[in-house]
Amino acid sequence: MAELTFVGAAGTVTGSKHLLTSNGRRIFIDCGLFQGTSNIVALNSVPLPVPAAQIDAVVITHGHVDHIGYLPKLVRDGFKGPIFATAPTRALMNIVLEDAAHLQRHLKKRGFHEEPYAPPPFYDETNVQQTIQQTQGFELEKPFDAAGFSVVYKNAAHIIGSAFACVEVEGRRVIFSGDIGRYNRTLLYDPTAMGEADVLVCESTYGDRVHPPDALQQLGDMLAAGVARGGAIVIPAFAVERSQEILLSIGQLQRQVPALAHVPVFLDSPMAAKVDQLFNDYPAWHKPVAFETGGKPFGCDNLTIAVETEQSKAINNVTGPHIIVSASGMAAGGRVLHHLHNHVSDPKATVLFVGFQGAGTLGFLMTNGATSVKIYGDVLPVKAATGIISGYSAHADRNEIQQWLDTCTGKPTYYAVHGDPVAAQSLCDLVKSKYGWDAHVAARGSTVTI
Repeated sequence: MAELTFVGAAGTVTGSKHLLTSNGRRIFIDCGLFQGTSNIVALNSVPLPVPAAQIDAVVITHGHVDHIGYLPKLVRDGFKGPIFATAPTRALMNIVLEDAAHLQRHLKKRGFHEEPYAPPPFYDETNVQQTIQQTQGFELEKPFDAAGFSVVYKNAAHIIGSAFACVEVEGRRVIFSGDIGRYNRTLLYDPTAMGEADVLVCESTYGDRVHPPDALQQLGDMLAAGVARGGAIVIPAFAVERSQEILLSIGQLQRQVPALAHVPVFLDSPMAAKVDQLFNDYPAWHKPVAFETGGKPFGCDNLTIAVETEQSKAINNVTGPHIIVSASGMAAGGRVLHHLHNHVSDPKATVLFVGFQGAGTLGFLMTNGATSVKIYGDVLPVKAATGIISGYSAHADRNEIQQWLDTCTGKPTYYAVHGDPVAAQSLCDLVKSKYGWDAHVAARGSTVTI
């Protein structure tokens, strides 16, 4: 009898871990860190239902830290088995996990490791490299054996290398969505059709809402207004996928909006620069850029990429209108904090957020009307213009999840994961009413029979 235990991303958006057990064999589907407020981060310290040494394999859907960030701790705690991922995800894991280990070391050194939103000091670079050594890269649509479970990856269209996992267990087909991406995107191909499923474990991040249309037009309008304002335009953006989409959009707008044609652009994120290279290394995994780039990254003119610390500091000396794209996307850490510290109190400056802002983060506070913010211990008045564009999300919204569910040819038992309780329940209600499926909001720590 096969069983599925929801260890993480059940009742929460982050911490994806699903334990699948059959005939004494145990595998995790994803192995991520919990992120968010301090009570959510504290869940990273809750013991797993099975000791790490008793896990036989791990199947990874994609390379975001809330799906892979716990892996080095699992390895440190005694996991010796294989880790499976797509080839681009394996390459991305190296980048993301090294950054996570560096952040943990940095915060511990500064005594900040107890702060909300920061990963606990669980592991170091040695654990990361052992994790990568245990990881094998696979292609889409090619079955492989994961400790006795037959698995096939299919394109999820969320970020480069992302996949949903189709697992055969005791004659039943269990599909784990990971994170499903969007349709008709400029960089990534559409999600693959699902096909037959007996059990479906599906993300519900945006299960109760629809993304606004025409994010490019909104970005163009806000950038033009920022240039007219005369100061820096700071764009906090996630290093993985979001920064690349923003650079591509700026490249398009430079060809359409005269006011943007000669404005300097800075990408201040060593991690984002490494992710940029993945798009060159794995061209089959994304669409070609739809316009002539002239050999420039994503066709973005006037672009300077800051990798070294001194290059980042030099941006402080730039005057007049200029665009700074820097991580992290919720302004919860990273180099973007330096730029916000420098510009948040400048009435000529603009701060544009281009994605979801978790409760309690600096980005959340600023997009909800905070008149002052605390950065590096300094309380600063918010005088810069602040805007938010939500159309750049890499997650499918309610309608796009439904579009993917339409491709299911079976009548599976449905479990909503990776969403807050309201979004997950909303999606379950849709699934019951439209498809007539047996649908449940997964509860963390619960076990169901497959």
